[in-house]
Amino acid sequence: MIESIENAFQITALLFCAAVALRRAILSQSKAWTLLFFFYGTWLLGDIYWLIYLVFFGETPQISMVSDLSWYSAFIFLYLLLLEVAPMEKQKSMRLIPWLGPAFTLSMAIFYMLQWGKIVSNLIYASLMGSILFSAINRLTRTERYAKQNSICIAILFLCLMEHGLWTASCFFWDDSLRNPYYWFDFFISVSFVLFLPATKKAVEA
Repeated sequence: MIESIENAFQITALLFCAAVALRRAILSQSKAWTLLFFFYGTWLLGDIYWLIYLVFFGETPQISMVSDLSWYSAFIFLYLLLLEVAPMEKQKSMRLIPWLGPAFTLSMAIFYMLQWGKIVSNLIYASLMGSILFSAINRLTRTERYAKQNSICIAILFLCLMEHGLWTASCFFWDDSLRNPYYWFDFFISVSFVLFLPATKKAVEA
């Protein structure tokens, strides 16, 4: 019951954010706002499938490929959005700090594979999120060049950390109540969607 309510709340937040992004994309003819709209829209499709399955079957989907494909697409659009608002210049030297992102996602993917199996999906998520985290951290460590894009980089870090918190909580907690941290992480993921609106506006106007 609580999971259905949480999914409905997240869908409502996504609908609002998608509507705002679409309006701004149409008015400004901005590629960045269009990419943000597709990020919201693809994530929304995955959530809707998940919610429909919960409502009609009373459990989480046994085959989550439909939602996974939607969420894969969402992370791709988010990565493209970051490249659009903060294109990287050629680097003269490699930095080690950004590699913490891929190292983190790969180590967590190994942990999730040991817990659930699902080798392919975990490796895909690790690759997508590792790439996004690498790019976001790389820009954050180059503050002199990407200071005005810091907000969207921070929003990306927040989303990815909350997503990993949600996945990790699902390994240890199965209580269908607010005592389960899974639902709190899911709530903060919904909050992160809203954060992308002002972050994108600031980056586009930079």
